[in-house]
Amino acid sequence: MEFNMSYYAVDFGTSNSLLSHVSSTGVITPINLEKDASNVLRSLLYTPEPNVWFFGKEAIREYVNNDGEGRFFRSVKKFLPESNYAGTTVFNKTMNISEIIAVFVGEMRKRANLVVGENVERIVMGRPALYSMNKADDQLAQDRMQRACEIAGFKEVVFCPEPIAAGLDYNANSNEQKIVLIADFGGGTSDFTLMKVHQNAYSQDDILGLSGIFKAGDALDGVMMKDFIAPHFGSRFEYKIPGGNNILTFPRQLLTKICSPAHITHLRERDTWEFLQHIQKFALSSDGERHMNQLFTLVECQLGFPLFDEIEKTKVKLGSQPEAVFHYRYPGISIDESLTKESYEESLNSTVDEIMSTMMEVFTQSGLKISDVNQVCLTGGTSQLPLLRSRLTEVFGKEKLIEYNIYQSVVNGLAQFAKRLTK
Repeated sequence: MEFNMSYYAVDFGTSNSLLSHVSSTGVITPINLEKDASNVLRSLLYTPEPNVWFFGKEAIREYVNNDGEGRFFRSVKKFLPESNYAGTTVFNKTMNISEIIAVFVGEMRKRANLVVGENVERIVMGRPALYSMNKADDQLAQDRMQRACEIAGFKEVVFCPEPIAAGLDYNANSNEQKIVLIADFGGGTSDFTLMKVHQNAYSQDDILGLSGIFKAGDALDGVMMKDFIAPHFGSRFEYKIPGGNNILTFPRQLLTKICSPAHITHLRERDTWEFLQHIQKFALSSDGERHMNQLFTLVECQLGFPLFDEIEKTKVKLGSQPEAVFHYRYPGISIDESLTKESYEESLNSTVDEIMSTMMEVFTQSGLKISDVNQVCLTGGTSQLPLLRSRLTEVFGKEKLIEYNIYQSVVNGLAQFAKRLTK
């Protein structure tokens, strides 16, 4: 029997996931993972009953059909570096983060195996430049991802940083030698690679600087939630315990959960749930009481996904018009909140500042100047944000910015990386 050296190159993203098959002779084939022949599978999982799972667009459809019963997961990649995240209960069974991700990656593998007619057991898996600034948590995240791939049926797991993959893809399509900054703005992370691009064989020395931050599309949606939408769900709630003198406010750590697409479902945990119901009784205003009721509906009916979907749509509208209305209706919830582009961008500034200062670390590492960069290659869906574009234009000048394979560049580069392993 012939020894098969084929690989899957997998870009498992916070928001979207893609897969390419790399044959043992080095032929690269992007695989359509959705029933509508799309090769982008949204990183969504939904389980309405034990051992029944739906993925991507079908997860949304079934979630709606079942009125939100069961468990819906999005942005699960974010939990990988969280050492205190022990997992979650799914129909009385505790699943850790590796097991949840393995369900998704295993489904990608199953669908791809059906298309290529092979049982592929090798994977080149993308990973952010940094899962976490903390070295131990970064290693923990990769170990958990390795375990997920193994549970999903892969016997050999090779990791490649996503921004390096985006650079390899760019390198494969460029004819001249230059210094390029790859800026990959995804759903969960913003990653930066400063690299030399040339036609010779790629080597580690071509990487001049590498940095990343766990803030991107989800974090920008979280800012809109925190500053404009969360007040409708009690974020400014005030209460006073009988016999106490102090006016108390909504707990900050719970507000952080409300403002994260990945964490909002965890408000259903029993201790949290009981605490929220307890403090509502001592509301200082009828508005406060109403806002808490809206929060209970949001959590109980698992409306985090449709709510953040609406936030994302509002964010996109503000990219091209001066104002937009966030409009959300559900029995027990009624919100119309007007936002201006100016006020939203103002609230984004500190997050964008953090992303930009992370980007500048590649120049400290390399000793190069901004003027040494020949081209800035923008990839990832969040690179479309006008505020990010204008900040990058201020630093590099408009003529150096190029949009490049916004959704495909990482998986293409991972496939290039895998192709070398087949030789």
